[in-house]
Amino acid sequence: MTSPDFGLSIIASWIASRIDSYFNNKDNQIEINNELKKNIVKFKITEIEQEEEEEETEVLKLSKRFQELLLLMNENKGEYNKFTIAKLSEILNLDRRSTLDNIISGREEATFEFIKKFCKTFRINYDWLNESKGYPFNIEYNYFSPMDYLKDIIELNPERIYFIQNKSETAETFIMLGFSEWYYMVGTKIWHISNNVGGSGQGQIYDLYKLIKELKENMFSSKCKGLKLESKEFYNILYGKSFPGSCLIGEMGWKGDNPWWDDFTDITHYYPIADRYEEMHGKSFIDAQNIVKYQIEKYNKAE
Repeated sequence: MTSPDFGLSIIASWIASRIDSYFNNKDNQIEINNELKKNIVKFKITEIEQEEEEEETEVLKLSKRFQELLLLMNENKGEYNKFTIAKLSEILNLDRRSTLDNIISGREEATFEFIKKFCKTFRINYDWLNESKGYPFNIEYNYFSPMDYLKDIIELNPERIYFIQNKSETAETFIMLGFSEWYYMVGTKIWHISNNVGGSGQGQIYDLYKLIKELKENMFSSKCKGLKLESKEFYNILYGKSFPGSCLIGEMGWKGDNPWWDDFTDITHYYPIADRYEEMHGKSFIDAQNIVKYQIEKYNKAE
């Protein structure tokens, strides 16, 4: 071993002996143990504080979603017929109004049972309210053919049956069932009431005609109502971004019936206003009526 290496070896041995001496000293061991205990306690306190902070954040997030729902449900509503916390509590049959008030304000955490009850009562997307997934009012209710809704309409007997159409060249249309001012079932399948369709689309136009005829013959016509919406509002309702009832109210209050759905069944143009159909409903409307007449002729020949 060279002289420099021998010197380094002596220094390393001396440092090792000093370290052993320090840790073997009882006083030093007590000091080290106390420091370790302090650090462990600090770590645990920090961990608990972080958990509490995360829990408070989740409560706050849920609170904000409840507040957003309240705003959406009151969109377009007048000052005197808004959904208030008291009104929602009454609909929910809550013993104390403060329960909902505390949840909306973030002072109290909502239980899973409460969230489920709220969603069921107002037909809210549970995944959105609980975890912010999807859109507030997006609940799948999808039949391929308009005629498939007839069974539900007869069994569920809604207060209103809405035929909602987009103000576009292809006149996209969906059905919405209204059971109260807070509960609606939006059919999430659209049909194009125009000639911009294929074979299956033509069949759906014919089925919509048959559905409306069936409803009129089964004394449901007084419950039917038509609406035409601008594209943004149309798709906000369809996708569940907006409260369904919001599309029923305009600047002048409740919107009147747009009779396009009734006029649609007048394929022989018997009604006195028939010469204005294209002006009122667009060329796509006339094209769709012609498709219905073609389908009727085809089925009559087949028989």
